[in-house]
Amino acid sequence: MNKRKPSVLFDLGGTLVDLKGIVASMARQLESIRLRGPVPLALDWALGTAKLLPAAQGRKFRPEREIAADVLCALLEKRGRSDPKGESVRLVQEAWNGFVEICAFHADASVDWLHSLRSKVAGLGVVTDGDTEAVAAVLHHLGLSDAFDSVTVSEAVGAYKPDPRIYRAALKSLRANPAATVFVSDSALDLQGAAGLGMGAAWIRRGLFPELADAPPRTIVLSSLQDVDTIVRRFSRTARFVSR
Repeated sequence: MNKRKPSVLFDLGGTLVDLKGIVASMARQLESIRLRGPVPLALDWALGTAKLLPAAQGRKFRPEREIAADVLCALLEKRGRSDPKGESVRLVQEAWNGFVEICAFHADASVDWLHSLRSKVAGLGVVTDGDTEAVAAVLHHLGLSDAFDSVTVSEAVGAYKPDPRIYRAALKSLRANPAATVFVSDSALDLQGAAGLGMGAAWIRRGLFPELADAPPRTIVLSSLQDVDTIVRRFSRTARFVSR
């Protein structure tokens, strides 16, 4: 017997969108100013930014672009660059602009698949760290502007994952019950935040960046994002998020 339809929330970058593109764009900007080892430096830049986001919460909240600029500024100072602050602000903006032009889905995601999934669930949303304008540009480029029932962005909420405030805002926007909502992410740390509110957790391992935490108990490990369809079907029968 059909119990009910669940709601599904996706992380955006790394889960639906391949973040190799942002690393490549960062590396191109670093190469343009003739820094050696642009790819390893770009990875340090991206990972350093990700590590600082969870601490920038509430009154301490700062937009991701500012945090990314500070991380890059410190890396440039180590390389002996003059005016590292001014240069870092410019490079962050240019790297993001370059990424928007080339950003792409992971192979297991597409606009058509998301529209199909949306027809099977109570609500479909995105929960993403980032700046509102930047996220909107990515969604527009990928044809996703109308693919979701809600888009929850850290800058609008004033909190980064895994802070519970960003998940609560997403649940409120969908009018969703945590126990009937699954969060899908490539980040084990972000899944911890969702699970802490009683949401289901589904982990797609991408392997681009090292994990900063262990996945929460009862996390469903996906081999492909397409496995979300199976999770939705099983929930409709059992009212639980189970792997099999």
